[in-house]
Amino acid sequence: MAAVDLLDVQPDDLILEIGCGRGVAAELICRRLRSGRLLALDRSAKAIVAATVRNAEAVAAGTATFAVGALEDADVATPGRYDKILAVNVNLFWVRPAHRELRLIAGLLRPDGRLWLCYDPPGAHQLARMEAALTDRLKRAGYHCTASTGATGRSTLLTVTGTPVVTGT
Repeated sequence: MAAVDLLDVQPDDLILEIGCGRGVAAELICRRLRSGRLLALDRSAKAIVAATVRNAEAVAAGTATFAVGALEDADVATPGRYDKILAVNVNLFWVRPAHRELRLIAGLLRPDGRLWLCYDPPGAHQLARMEAALTDRLKRAGYHCTASTGATGRSTLLTVTGTPVVTGT
């Protein structure tokens, strides 16, 4: 999965995945972790069961934890903890402003942490619209952001990354 390659997982990273589905990205992430950990969330109980089964070794080793729930309702641990937060094809961020979620994510990331939003747009005609919406929403929420596109087999992957702007005290 190209999104995980772009994430550049380091062995000691602490990663939060939003909308993990059946655990495909989680599996690839966990293969790259040594002392790091992954917390993966999804609203679907069936998806979490499938992700947990798919990643049974990582769960048993304490490398991965899977939880049912939305980001805003989840107990995602200590603020300022995560190195990377990943969401693949999570519509929340491009179909509405997601102010609450983006504020929450900003608080969960370490000062040099980064949010990765990756999408496989349904068609090339959607690409520019999605990129504009995502970058606009992240900038309005106080993130420095960059967008890139790349070919992944027969489709295009849109990746928007954001780092919360740190204000002086």
